[in-house]
Amino acid sequence: MTAFRSILGSCLAGVGILALLALLMLANAAYGGEAYCDACKGDSGWSGQKALDQIGNPDAEKTEVMPGLSTAQKNRVGIWKQPLAGFNKTNETNVQTNNASESPAKKAEQRKIAEENASIVRSTKAKSMLAPINEVTDPVVLLDISENATEHITGSVAIPYTKFLLNGTYVRSEAELAKMLGDAGISQGDPVVVYGECMPCGGGPAPATFVYWIMRSLGQENVRVLDGTVKDWALAGKPTATETAILPAKTYTAQINPNFAADYNYVLGGSAQIVDARTMQEFGAGSIPGAINIPYESVIINSKIRDEAVLERVFAFLDKNRPVVVYTNTGLKGSVVWFALTLQGYDARLYSYENYLYNQAALGKAIKADATNTTA
Repeated sequence: MTAFRSILGSCLAGVGILALLALLMLANAAYGGEAYCDACKGDSGWSGQKALDQIGNPDAEKTEVMPGLSTAQKNRVGIWKQPLAGFNKTNETNVQTNNASESPAKKAEQRKIAEENASIVRSTKAKSMLAPINEVTDPVVLLDISENATEHITGSVAIPYTKFLLNGTYVRSEAELAKMLGDAGISQGDPVVVYGECMPCGGGPAPATFVYWIMRSLGQENVRVLDGTVKDWALAGKPTATETAILPAKTYTAQINPNFAADYNYVLGGSAQIVDARTMQEFGAGSIPGAINIPYESVIINSKIRDEAVLERVFAFLDKNRPVVVYTNTGLKGSVVWFALTLQGYDARLYSYENYLYNQAALGKAIKADATNTTA
């Protein structure tokens, strides 16, 4: 609870948006559990321990001997039961073997996804947030935020999205984020394209949209998310490398924009529509009163943001003239829905269910204390 009090105190002292950013990544320990990554457990049911196993925990359980694979690859196959497709293109034989054993129904589903993915149409507005692979040209800083990637776009710099967090739970302070970005060779005026996936989760754009959200909150105007993955980049004939680039350090000057995050009072204010972007099962187990369930999976397909015509149907229940607050357990996967809403022209803000639960618990304690004092 000490960390909670420290962050909450900073917010009351007027630190501003970074206090809100920190509150979005509340420590799960406050609710009697291990700290976890939303993309790896909170919204999917997978454990934080297995997330560690995926990235090479030396204490990971031994599954089976798989010569030629790294620890992360072995865990991906043996523990997570995920194919290596998109994880390391050198394992094409393994991928073909896995595909050969797939059922006709599975293959049909994959064909359908591929066809829908190929038919995605982007408007000019969408391209201002999603960078088409064939339109990414110099000068641009490519930022790979994958936590355990073995293949990168040639010339890109790497800052794993976990580095944006302190102890895997809190978004780092404004000063820490500015130094980290500057040390990587990024300034606030640079055009940036963010890409990468959360490998323990089998891929997906959530970490990239989350880092995009952080950078927009820091005042970065010229930043986009790559409209695709490293695999898509390679399939388009673009060069990839096993190593990332090291750029000369720059000075990153943040100009905080408070309009991307919601706080507890804003959520309870009644002016915003509340969207619970967690799974239907998690929504049913408990949610913010009045929230509408729009699971994050509904806005992505094959690791990409869905077509705008599809997104319009997904968000059909929402009023475009009213602001929207999106939340998941910690906000990470919620950033995908926030991104899609913003792309569609909604005034959207990101929030976390953990922050709501914390404030509800604090309110309950205060009420109980007042009742005790009144009786006394």
